Amino acid sequence: MLKKIKTLTNTENKRRLISNFFSLSVLRGFQFLIPLITLPYLIRTIGIENFGLVNFALSLGLYFGAIIQFGFGVTATREIARNRDKKAKLEQIYSATLSASILLAGVAAVLFTLIVISFEKFSSNLDLYLFTLAFVVFQSLFPVWFFQGMEKMKYITFLTLGSSGLFLISLFVFIKQESDFVLVPLLQAFLALLIFILAIVLVKKEFKVNFKMPKLQEVKSIYQSGHHAFVSQLAPNLYNNSTVFLLGLFTNNTLVGLYTAATKVIDAVISFAYIISNTFLPYLSRNLQKHKVFQKIMLVSGLFLTVTTFVAAEWITTFLFSADNLEIATYIQWLAICIFLIFIIMTYGTNYLMLVGKEKIVKNIALYTSLIFFGVALLIIPFWGIWGGIFTLVGARFIMAIFQFGFYHKYKHLG
Repeated sequence: MLKKIKTLTNTENKRRLISNFFSLSVLRGFQFLIPLITLPYLIRTIGIENFGLVNFALSLGLYFGAIIQFGFGVTATREIARNRDKKAKLEQIYSATLSASILLAGVAAVLFTLIVISFEKFSSNLDLYLFTLAFVVFQSLFPVWFFQGMEKMKYITFLTLGSSGLFLISLFVFIKQESDFVLVPLLQAFLALLIFILAIVLVKKEFKVNFKMPKLQEVKSIYQSGHHAFVSQLAPNLYNNSTVFLLGLFTNNTLVGLYTAATKVIDAVISFAYIISNTFLPYLSRNLQKHKVFQKIMLVSGLFLTVTTFVAAEWITTFLFSADNLEIATYIQWLAICIFLIFIIMTYGTNYLMLVGKEKIVKNIALYTSLIFFGVALLIIPFWGIWGGIFTLVGARFIMAIFQFGFYHKYKHLG
């Protein structure tokens, strides 16, 4: 046993992988557990309708969050991983990427505000939408790409766990009745701002990386190198986030609440895909020949989690939302296939095609699939409601997984 343990940790790369895996496991583990507490509490306290309204506002904000992030989670992570031992280059990438994010945040804030004040459906809850905007902006500015590229995920873990713990406590302190629903995004915004500030301080103090005002050409270069990743990251909002948004437009907040409750459970399970993917991304950027090992880990994990979620759906629903909401279990079972599909997408898209310079292919798959299924959603959600949303989500992810797997086989010789 001791020999096996030594074999697993006999190189710096392996030790870093294991450290990052456990850091992200702790992080995602808490991110998995916290919804198990917050979801039932919020639904009982503010009601399923207000819970749906909060998530409807968030669905609008997430379009702009995707703009602010601009695919930096892939492109900036990759560049930092490849240049982390070059101090000057590292500072240049960090400064230009952060500046690019801030500029996009300013544009997003203006556009979001104009949309909200222009439509009575939004402006009637102006404070809710503005608090949601603040939350999305500060959350999107958090430089997760820097810590991932440096393969120091423990800092992400510490910051996010602290924020999640404070959010949990603040919910119990401040959210006491239905009318308090507007405080949910306000609390999230305050804590997102706090960890953003702490992250900037950590980059300067712990990594000795200083922010230096970048040249315009450097920021422009960041946009140019990241535009394929941006489209591939933004496009899924057309079918994923839009499902919640369209449900809110064409049905009612109660149905949004039921659908969101089911997808939150699925997203919590999918978070394990991000643990493995984000752990290996910087490593694979430098050691792509290890992709076959990564592939086996991802596919076996994805299949196991899909089957487990399907089988345990009724128990999960009863435990989280009470036996009065068992219809959520049916939605969870139909959505469970999304878990395995996301594992496939991350295995062959984010962690292979984008690493061999095929960002344009990943972008096109995401873009065209998302456009098609956005059109599908517009046609069927007004008539089928939640079932239209489920068909849209599963269908889009299935098509994306099939195409990315196919193009992986075409270009697997490049690894």
